Amino acid sequence: MRSVWLAGSRGLLGRQLALALGQSRIDWHASGREVDIADWDRVKAFAAGKKAGWIVNCAGYTAVDSAETESDEAFRVNALGAENLARIAADTGAVLIHFSTDYVFDGAGQRPYREDDPLRPLNVYGQSKLEGERRIAARGATHFIFRLSGLYGLSGGSFVLTMLRLLRRGKEIRVVNDQIVSPTYAGLLAENLMNLMRNGPDAYGTYHYSDAGRVSWFDLAVAIGEAARDCGLTGHEVPIRPVPTGDYPARAQRPAYSVLDKEKVKTRLNFTVRDWKENLRDFFAAYRRTGGE
Repeated sequence: MRSVWLAGSRGLLGRQLALALGQSRIDWHASGREVDIADWDRVKAFAAGKKAGWIVNCAGYTAVDSAETESDEAFRVNALGAENLARIAADTGAVLIHFSTDYVFDGAGQRPYREDDPLRPLNVYGQSKLEGERRIAARGATHFIFRLSGLYGLSGGSFVLTMLRLLRRGKEIRVVNDQIVSPTYAGLLAENLMNLMRNGPDAYGTYHYSDAGRVSWFDLAVAIGEAARDCGLTGHEVPIRPVPTGDYPARAQRPAYSVLDKEKVKTRLNFTVRDWKENLRDFFAAYRRTGGE
């Protein structure tokens, strides 16, 4: 297999992929904040001489609410940074793997979103990620783009780890119950990506990937609490209260419905998709085994 350049190796998904790559016999190179992907000179200098066959972009601006007042930075990283890596991929013949978001949709739908559904982001973060998708396509690089939703893993900022920390504090937690999602466990995603890079089909393009099923953020929080108690990670039961989105003000508007259709990724790329409840159990088993974060 060709070598891999893992950009953004210290982020949530980057760390999960670094674990998988570290356990393989694949030649790979990692970069973090020392290689600002929006800085063309640094990107070009890092890529020189490495001859990476795969460029996996796990770098990104992901602070959804902060993006509303830091739009320049969000677009700099999520759009210009993505374009720079696509430019390197096009120049060197590498395949780019890039990650986008369910927030490119407006959430007004009533069925899982397919890849060709209309794109109408409600917030700056979604707009910046959509612009990144467009710039990758415009550069003509061979690429896979995976739109994810509710990503969580063994480290980094995520809803699951945030809930775990709040549960350990023991105080009442309020969670919105009128936003429906399909979360994404980074552990299984990393396995799928490793298989893709080893021997996957060359069916390049844009794909949706997340766990199977759908759940409100409130019901997901309740499930996290139950799993954490079962694993002995928390003590007594902590009250979790459902609240409507209107009672939980945030700078950025979120889609009310963010479930993604995974049929294309299963049939064309042979990705394994498991139910969110099963993946949550697998996550907590791995969290206990590794000591967490």
